[in-house]
Amino acid sequence: MDVMGQQALLRAWSLVLAGREMDVPALLGAREDAMEAAANSGVQEEYVIKQRLLKGWGMVTFGARFAWDILTNRTVETRVIYMPKAALASLRLQAQNDLAVDEETGEKPFISNGDVLTAWAISAVASSLPSPRPITALHALNARFRISSILNAPGVYVQNMAVAAFTFLSAEIARGPLGPIALENRKCLMEQATEPQILASLRDLKEQSKGGKVDPATMLYSDPNAVLMPFTNWERANFFEVAVFGGAVVRDGGEGRGKLVYHHASSMRASASERNILIVLGKNLEGNYWLSGSLLPAAWVKIEESLKDL
Repeated sequence: MDVMGQQALLRAWSLVLAGREMDVPALLGAREDAMEAAANSGVQEEYVIKQRLLKGWGMVTFGARFAWDILTNRTVETRVIYMPKAALASLRLQAQNDLAVDEETGEKPFISNGDVLTAWAISAVASSLPSPRPITALHALNARFRISSILNAPGVYVQNMAVAAFTFLSAEIARGPLGPIALENRKCLMEQATEPQILASLRDLKEQSKGGKVDPATMLYSDPNAVLMPFTNWERANFFEVAVFGGAVVRDGGEGRGKLVYHHASSMRASASERNILIVLGKNLEGNYWLSGSLLPAAWVKIEESLKDL
C-alpha cells in the first residue's frame, strides 16, 4: 500500500477510536487499472532516461558488481536516526552555501529538505567506498499526486501508484560538497516528476515487458558501475499529524494528545542485499526528523562523524 492508502487507513482508525462517523470516499479501480488508462492518454512524450535502461551486458556488469559487493562485505547495519530540526537547518545551510547564485533570478536554486537528506546520505556512502564509483539514487514517487485524471477523480483508487525516479551522480559529484548533490537530485526528480514523464515511464515499462524483453521487477536505469541507493520519503504522508488516537488515550499527555511521537519501518527479514537504503520516516510534531537507514559499517562511521559536526 502506498502512502495515500496508509494515510487513509490511519485516518479511519483515528475516527473509529474517537467514536466518530467516517466520511468514507468512494473506492475506485476495483475492475480497471487507472494507471494504464492514464498512460494510454494525454501528452505523448519520450521517457527522458529511456537510454539509461540497463539491459544486456550493462545489466550483467551491474549484477556482477552488486554480487561482488555482497560477497566481499555482508555486514549491513540498520539503525534509526533522530535529527533535530536545528541539525537539519545547519545541514541545509551548509548545502546552500555550496551553491552559486543564479544569474537570472539573483537567488540561489531551491533545494528541499528531502534533497538535503538525500545528498547527506549519498555523501556518506560515496566517501566510505574503497574506490570512487558513480551513485544511482532510486526514489519512489507517488503518481496519484501527479496524474490529473487520478487527482481529480470522484473518489480514491484502491491500488499502489508508486513509480520509480532516478538520480544519476558521477563519482566526482557524489564525493563532493552537499549542495551540488542536492541540486542534481532536485533537477533529476523535477524532470521525471511531470505528468507526461510519469506517463512515459509507464508506457516504457509496458513496452519493455512485452514479449518478455525485460522483467518489470528488474527494470533499472543506471550506470552499470554505479552503487544503487534506494530512498523513500514519507514526510508528505504526514503520519505524525494524520494518526490521531485521542479516543484511546487514558491519561492526558498534553499537547499532541493521542498523536504519534515515532513510528517504525523495517524489513521483516534481514538480508545482505538490502543495503545503502535510507527511509525518511517523517517530521514529528516539534519539527524534528526521524530516519531509518540500512548501511555498511563504513558509511555509518561517516554518518556519525557528520552528526557530531552538526
